[in-house]
Amino acid sequence: MSKALSRRLTVGIVLVILVLPFAAGAWAVAGSEAARTRAHAEAALQDTLRQAAADYRLVLAGAARRSHDVASSRPVQRAFERRDRRALRRLSQPNVRLTLGALLPPVRAAAVSRSTRVVVGKHWIGTVSVSVPSDQRLLARLERVEPHANRELAFAHGRRLLLPSGARATIPAALAPGRPTEVTLGRARYVAVSTPLSGKTPATRLVALAPAAEILGSADATRWRLLLVGLGILVAVALAAYSFAPLLGRNRLARQQRDQAARVLSHLGEGVFLVDASGVIRIWNAAAETITGLAAREMCGARAEAALPGWESLTARVPTSEADEGYRPKTIPLELHGRELWLSIAGVEFGDGTVYAFRDATSEHRLEAIRAEFVATVSHELRTPLAALHGAALTLTTRGQELPEETRGMLLAMISNQSKRLASLVEDILLAGQLDAGSLRVEREPFNAATVAKAAVDEARQRAATKAMLRISAAEDLPRVLGDEGRTHQVLANLIDNAVKYSPAGSRVDVDVKRERGRIRFSVRDRGPGIPRAEQEHVFEKFYRLDPDHHHGVGGSGLGLYICRQLVASMQGRIWVEPAPQHGSVFAFELPVADDRAATAA
Repeated sequence: MSKALSRRLTVGIVLVILVLPFAAGAWAVAGSEAARTRAHAEAALQDTLRQAAADYRLVLAGAARRSHDVASSRPVQRAFERRDRRALRRLSQPNVRLTLGALLPPVRAAAVSRSTRVVVGKHWIGTVSVSVPSDQRLLARLERVEPHANRELAFAHGRRLLLPSGARATIPAALAPGRPTEVTLGRARYVAVSTPLSGKTPATRLVALAPAAEILGSADATRWRLLLVGLGILVAVALAAYSFAPLLGRNRLARQQRDQAARVLSHLGEGVFLVDASGVIRIWNAAAETITGLAAREMCGARAEAALPGWESLTARVPTSEADEGYRPKTIPLELHGRELWLSIAGVEFGDGTVYAFRDATSEHRLEAIRAEFVATVSHELRTPLAALHGAALTLTTRGQELPEETRGMLLAMISNQSKRLASLVEDILLAGQLDAGSLRVEREPFNAATVAKAAVDEARQRAATKAMLRISAAEDLPRVLGDEGRTHQVLANLIDNAVKYSPAGSRVDVDVKRERGRIRFSVRDRGPGIPRAEQEHVFEKFYRLDPDHHHGVGGSGLGLYICRQLVASMQGRIWVEPAPQHGSVFAFELPVADDRAATAA
């Protein structure tokens, strides 16, 4: 036996095994559809019965109105008042009885009556009764209202059945109201459903009949139709699968290879996407989604210039051929949804288009920008005191003996002040490093807020001299604050020094300490130029300066407010800046109040 024949036999056996469950499923579906078809037909029969019962109730309501109209007529009322039996018999009509006395007239077993009492004063003197016989005429009337070619209505009195044709039959006692039941009438089989019309015994019921062949036959036809369709589909699928088995095997191998390539792409740390020759994106892997925030379902099938802003200008800067001299990834900016991404990207061209691989270099770019800004800021801050130190030391070394005592003292004071400035800058840099690393220890102990504020103001007055007037406002009954007293003094002193530095000479700086919403708020207000609203959220960033080029002659490393923010946050507080009512700025921070439990825990 050849290998090809053996392979086809194996495929055939596998197909038979696979077809069997499908065949069973088709049989189940066909049975379910047949049951649903039968249920639909039975529901239509029940609708016919409900409509006929509703029309029957309308007939009874008409009989009740007729009895009331007859009882209300003047001749009938006079005949009852005179108790004139002859006149009452003369006024009687078909199915209408006029009866003297305080008793209801008897009603035939196969009829229902509606009566109206005739009362004179408080005495019941007679009754007007209109009977509705359950006969062929009523059935014909009900069928005219709801005609149907293959459905009939009948009255059942006990087990006796009255058909519209006048024929009578016997029905089984097991015919339950409202439930479709198969019955045999003569030689014909029907599906019957009934509903009671009155509470008499034996009960009179209205019955709707439909040939069983109509209901059961439609269900069987549905079942066989679905079975034949399903069988045809299964045979066609089996033949197609048998014929195309080799092709399916090759397609499966190609699909496995594509799936393997897709899994490799999804696990790459770099973003990868394919742009075909027409400029449409065909592949966009998971890393590309994560880096850019653009979903693959939105990118795949979209044109690159429409999905990526500025793509046409960027492609000219991205290397796409490894044969080019100096081929290396380029770092380019890409703005997406209002945020700027810096991507290190390179591409490779091949027959189906160009594959691009990229990684997120935004952090590296920001780090490089911060490093350059830090180097420029620290270089400027170091250059000034070093130049002053060098000049003073050189002057003292070369001409120290010739200088007056006052000049030598001034130069020594300059050396001391500039040394302190260098030490403060180095201390800020080291402290910022400790805060970034999380290695700085911050105490959590209760302390007096007013005392810390007064000490900071007193020290600032000595440093400020005549540069600014410092005013402090602090209530004497403030509760104790939970935090680090030394670090709080450092934050407040830094804010006061900034206020003095940026305020005009001789202006006032206000320091305020008060309780607000269960916390202690420290605020420092200056009369300086103020901070633009767009810059207020950036002033607490590391190395940030409103005047990076020192045009206004105010120096600084850009670390002071960053250190303040980190210290306040480490004490579970918050710091912010807001514009002053007229001009200037208000820097404020708040710390939690130390209650007994917090103090004990601390």
